[in-house]
Parts: sequence; structure tokens; C-alpha cells
Amino acid sequence: MELQWPLILFTTLVAWSAGLFGTQALMAVFGVGKKAQVPAWVCSAVLLAAGGIAVFFHLEHWERIFNGFGHLTSGITQELIAIVVLAVVAIVYLVLMRKSDDGASVPKWLAWVSVALSVVLVAVMAHSYTMAARPAWDSALWILYVLGNACVLGPATFALLSALAAGGPR
Repeated sequence: MELQWPLILFTTLVAWSAGLFGTQALMAVFGVGKKAQVPAWVCSAVLLAAGGIAVFFHLEHWERIFNGFGHLTSGITQELIAIVVLAVVAIVYLVLMRKSDDGASVPKWLAWVSVALSVVLVAVMAHSYTMAARPAWDSALWILYVLGNACVLGPATFALLSALAAGGPR
């Protein structure tokens, strides 16, 4: 089977986006990295949008994507639901963050919900690639691998954004 680069990009970019959003939410729980909150949100949104665009290149005819939404057990349907829920929560996060006194804080309950939904999105997305018909793909290790990517890319990006927001390396 040939490599499906659009799907590879989709998976990587969405995991990166969710990892960054989850990291920024976790930092908000502890009240650190406030200068990086808005840049992290913007970067996470751009990564999510880029991942969404990448998935359309997988299909020769983009309108065929709607064929996959016929049943709730379809992996693409579950991915779409998880992405939409995370996007709605991310918009609420941005609105409440901008309305806060310092422009960079959110309620702790929202931060924890954001962390949880970030993990759920990555797990749902990775799970859609596990198929019993392909034994090499049918492994929980794949889900842990994609979660691991999110847990590396997100914090690394947030650390970079925090350093840049603080004036860069000295």
C-alpha cells in the first residue's frame, strides 16, 4: 500500500494542534505561560485548519468525504464529531480568555475540559486507523503512539512560544 501523505499530514497536524491546545489549557490550570496563551491558541487553530485542509487532498473528489458520514460508527464521522466539539470548546476558550482581566486566563473547569477533549480527539482520530482487516494496524500501540506525538509536539511548541513571548532566548 502506498503512503497516503494527506492522511499522514492530517494525523500529524491534528495531533499537534490538540497537543498544543491541551498543553496551553494545562498551563492555564497552573496559571503559567500567560504571555503565550494567545499565540498558542492561534497556532493551534492554524494547525487544526491545515490538518482539515490536508484531509481533502486524500480524496480525488472532495465531495466524497460526505459518503463517510453515513453512520456514527464510521471513523471519519467520529473524527468529525471530535474535531467540531474541540473547535467549539476552543472558541469558548478564546472568548473567555479574552474577556478575563489579564486577557490570558480561563476558568479551571474549562481548562480541564479542554485537556480532556484534546486527549479524546487524538484517541478517536488514532482509533479510526486501527482495522482488524490489517493486523499490523490493529493495535492499541498506535493510539498511544499518536497520543505520544501530541504530548511531545504540544509542550515543545508551547515552550517555544513561551520563550518567544518572553523576549526570546538570551
